[in-house]
Amino acid sequence: MQTRDVVESACRIIRHRERQVHRRPRMGEPEALREVDARLLGEAMLSDEGQAVLTALCERCGGRFAGSADERRAGDLLLERLRAAGLSSVHPEPFRFLAWRRGRRPTLQVVSPVAATLECIALPYSPPTRKGGLELEAIDLGEGLPEDFARLRAQIKGKAVLASNESPGYYHRWVHRAEKYARAVAAGARAFIFMNRLDGLLEETGSVRFNLKGEIPGVGISKETGARLQRLLRQGPVRLRLATNDGFFAGRSRNIVGELPGTERPDEMVVVGGHYDGHDIAQAAGDNGSGVATVVEAARLLAPHRTLLKRTVRFVCFGAEEVGLLGGQAYVERHAAEMPKVRLMVNCDGVGSERGKGFDFQGWHEAKAPLGEMAREMHQDIVFASRPMPYSDHFHFMAAGVPTCLLGNVGGPPKGRGYGHTAADTLDKVTRADLREAAALLARSLIRFANDPRWALPHKTPAEVRSILDRYELIDVMRTEGTLPKALR
Repeated sequence: MQTRDVVESACRIIRHRERQVHRRPRMGEPEALREVDARLLGEAMLSDEGQAVLTALCERCGGRFAGSADERRAGDLLLERLRAAGLSSVHPEPFRFLAWRRGRRPTLQVVSPVAATLECIALPYSPPTRKGGLELEAIDLGEGLPEDFARLRAQIKGKAVLASNESPGYYHRWVHRAEKYARAVAAGARAFIFMNRLDGLLEETGSVRFNLKGEIPGVGISKETGARLQRLLRQGPVRLRLATNDGFFAGRSRNIVGELPGTERPDEMVVVGGHYDGHDIAQAAGDNGSGVATVVEAARLLAPHRTLLKRTVRFVCFGAEEVGLLGGQAYVERHAAEMPKVRLMVNCDGVGSERGKGFDFQGWHEAKAPLGEMAREMHQDIVFASRPMPYSDHFHFMAAGVPTCLLGNVGGPPKGRGYGHTAADTLDKVTRADLREAAALLARSLIRFANDPRWALPHKTPAEVRSILDRYELIDVMRTEGTLPKALR
């Protein structure tokens, strides 16, 4: 939906109100709610506050890599913004973790059948090689699907595995980089080479292990560099020399928390959040400056209407997501006693720019009916999806049985990250229209999530959560990666 469409939606709401001024309001759609809808839409469409937050994060705080001075600076900025928005109890919640520091640029050389130097970047949590690096043969696993590893397993030991970041549309689930790395380690590979599928000489970064030192060195290469390596491999054996120079240290990060207290049941709440850390090779504008800016803007939009909220809405800017969902994990562990009182967790991890915006309810199919009713009452198309994705901060809430959803471009086959995790994830890639639409949709939805009895979704038992994940083989995947939460083991 473009800005014009959202403005037209606001106008329809106003006209609808004028026509039905004498009608008795329907349950779930009181007169005050229709009026606040128009106010929220108007303020969202006329405001550049969300854009200002995103710009400040990108221009003043760089990539905001977990444990870095950039991430600390971003946390301070978000504390200021949530306080300025008028939220209550704004504070940081620090936590410790194993941090990774990028060293000198790695070297990747073809030794035979020709001599060539290939551009690459180290993948976070990749260990340093010994002095002089490794010399080894390469093997191409294509898309790096589980079936590819099974088919070529006997040939992998001792080699450098080349796998792309592709998760093909025909496949029944997304295959994450961490899974491909873990399968390479399990098969006895000595190195991992991660190839981007998109044009543009862009290496893709991303952690190979979550809060753990990797067993073998991993590097990212561009599509063009990978294609060159694949051409050589089709002609016969290829030997490489790889050297990486990165390190680890005891790191600290913070979740930034504030809230709008509920007026009737303040101990019950909706938690909404997005991570503010990113990767150190770009501005991390889409992933996830856009998401956390949407959260902050929704908080600002809702603050003047706080008296309408029956339950508390708590806003959380998560740290250290990109290195293992550590902010989400730290929050759930710290607030474990509150989890039964969390009505819904809404995660904003990239607001996106394709397909219609909506919510992915991560296996809570019970949300389909109330979302459809909410969309009709809001006079807005809202896409429903319900496929679990265990690679963002909502997942530890889901593991605790809390109903969860992701806001963004949902539905359809997986399309990967686009520019995310590359040097091209820059401020110019996020449009003002997308930020405004996402913030307006989030703010209007949060009132319903907090108030409407239809959003009393059931919490799930560990067995029920495992069943949702098993449908997409994700329990086995997380066992392979070593990422399965204790609550689900």
